[in-house]
Amino acid sequence: MDLSFGSSPWLLILAALLAAAVAFWSYRTTIPHITVARRATLGTLRFVTLFVVLFLIFEPIFQRSRATTQEPVVAVLVDQSESMLLADSLLAASGPSTNDVLSALNRATSAMDVRAFGFGSRLNAVNSLDSLAFGLDRTDIASALSEVVTTLADQPLAAVILASDGLYNAGANPLHTAERFPVPIFTVAHGDSSARRDVRIEGVITNELTYSGLEVPVLVRVRNDGYDSAPFQVTLLENGAILSTASGMLPPTGAETSVELTFESGEAGRRDLNVVITRFREEATYRNNESRFEVRVLDQKKSILLLAGGPSPDVAALSRLISQDDTATLTIRTQKPDGSWHEGEFPTSFEESDLVIAVGFPGDATTPTEAQSLADAVSGGVPIFYVHDRSSNPARLQQSLAPLLPASITTPRSSFVPGTFDQTPAAASHAVFDIDDRRDGSRWRRLPPLSLSESVWEAAAGATVLATSQIRGVSLPDPVLVVMRRGIVKSAAMTAHGFWRWQIVPEDLEADAARFSQVVDNIIQWLYAADDDRLVRVEPTESSFAEGEPVLLRGEVYDEALRPVSDASLSVQLTSEQGQVFPYEMQPRGNGRYALDMGVLPAGTYAYSATARLDETELGSDTGSVTIGRRTVEFRQTQADFDLLRQISSRSGGSIHAVEDARGLEEAVRTSPTFQPVTQVSMEQIRLWQRYPFLILILLLLSVEWFLRKRWGMV
Repeated sequence: MDLSFGSSPWLLILAALLAAAVAFWSYRTTIPHITVARRATLGTLRFVTLFVVLFLIFEPIFQRSRATTQEPVVAVLVDQSESMLLADSLLAASGPSTNDVLSALNRATSAMDVRAFGFGSRLNAVNSLDSLAFGLDRTDIASALSEVVTTLADQPLAAVILASDGLYNAGANPLHTAERFPVPIFTVAHGDSSARRDVRIEGVITNELTYSGLEVPVLVRVRNDGYDSAPFQVTLLENGAILSTASGMLPPTGAETSVELTFESGEAGRRDLNVVITRFREEATYRNNESRFEVRVLDQKKSILLLAGGPSPDVAALSRLISQDDTATLTIRTQKPDGSWHEGEFPTSFEESDLVIAVGFPGDATTPTEAQSLADAVSGGVPIFYVHDRSSNPARLQQSLAPLLPASITTPRSSFVPGTFDQTPAAASHAVFDIDDRRDGSRWRRLPPLSLSESVWEAAAGATVLATSQIRGVSLPDPVLVVMRRGIVKSAAMTAHGFWRWQIVPEDLEADAARFSQVVDNIIQWLYAADDDRLVRVEPTESSFAEGEPVLLRGEVYDEALRPVSDASLSVQLTSEQGQVFPYEMQPRGNGRYALDMGVLPAGTYAYSATARLDETELGSDTGSVTIGRRTVEFRQTQADFDLLRQISSRSGGSIHAVEDARGLEEAVRTSPTFQPVTQVSMEQIRLWQRYPFLILILLLLSVEWFLRKRWGMV
């Protein structure tokens, strides 16, 4: 215990002497005269009052230490994955079960201070090991070890007991975690480390996102453990219907082979697919003979309208390039000098057009009504790719389309000059320049020159300049190819023409010229790709869920200005394959975000519809689907990895034990150097000037002094 002051205690002693002097002087003579004993009593009260006040003014702090002893804590981590149950079936009557594992852990730790946890993909605290259930579809040993240290950071963790089969399929390598682990890890090995005969799907590789009308490849990797070479069949199914089959031969034992299937992507939507391979006799498990996956199909059919201010070789070149795209339907309208049109009339509406390419349009013969009609369509969300050529009319362009294009003319000129295409640094990371050797801008300079407009162009705010120009080797800042996304308006502009020459180059330049074809395809795809401007967005947190896993949805709600709405009512209706409807209400999470935990649902595909309302006004809706199936990742390896468990324990300073060795496990933990009681010394500080009893004491002393003075006739 210790007492300290905010100032020197010698000053307090000096102040106390002054207080004594003041008290003595106050009562050395009194009116009326009282006895010496009474004067001494009053003086003492006055001195004590002044001393207490001075004592508190000097900010006294009373310090004392307190020692507490805590018993060591042992964390028990049990692998709850499905592979532990597989070990039960493989061992059968010849070995311990998961129940035996739990019993052994209870016996070994019965006299210890234990914190029990189960883990799969995440760590879960439990009150008792007997309450653990097995069947999780992921095993992340490294995360479980890291999380237990964080969870028990305020407790004297002395050791960790890890019961597992050593098979992890998520997270980092647990050996790296074990090397720097703060306490020893004692592993309990469960499972069969001997090789078992098994043929399994090692992995399925395909595009999770594809477009309608395409043939989608599916590569299936098959592994053979323990069987002689034999034919097998791979089948691709959807809702029980066979989409594709392929045959193969089993590779030598311990090796893999690949089989490729294909299927038609079909119409836009989500497709729940399943791959199944032939079952062989006496396999360790058949759960890994199938694998489910999901493919999202997007609509790629696009209607392109090409408006030309007049006939030109560039129009023909673009027409040839677009006609090579099987997903595109091209409509061409070319204006005559008298204002009429080739190939049909000027469209009265642009609703059927997904994209407009304007080459030299608006031109000299274009009416203000036609130009404004196109401008209205673009401002309404129809993407545009503008190409400036000799038929363009700069004045009409500025009047109608200038605010919607990524570049505008500040000084108009009708002349053109030869120059080269000069790629900017921004192009190297933009989707439009996802081409061969995208970082080599010098390849453009090997192509025939373009006709560059001598008008002065300026990029719009927020636009991305992908190419400028070079004239006679001098780089100029004027944009030649520029793109912009502003709200619902998406536009691209090319301020030069003459790229038709790149379609008729010599053979040694064909590879360079083909890059421009890729750029045009990318521009069209970039313009066509729809932005997610839905006011209500609801989607699952995972592409698919395992049976027994909670199904989670996340949602977002926006108003028409795309500002988050946090106080909406977001209702969800879930419909099963049998037509059963289950209503839910999503919970707000702030800033326009919502969440829903639908709990555990049976395997199958469920459709959902979500509707957001605010004060009885509907803000919007969204639809989607949820796939719940049996995952097989826990069954891709049937042979327990005891060597990994042995390395985890040795690198952390622990040891590995069999399930039957409960006594040895207990002794190893208790003899560990870290298994010691921990004494913690805490220092407590009491700021005496903040304690109310001293105020009461001062008031009491003053009251007693006043009472005695009055009683003795001094007031």
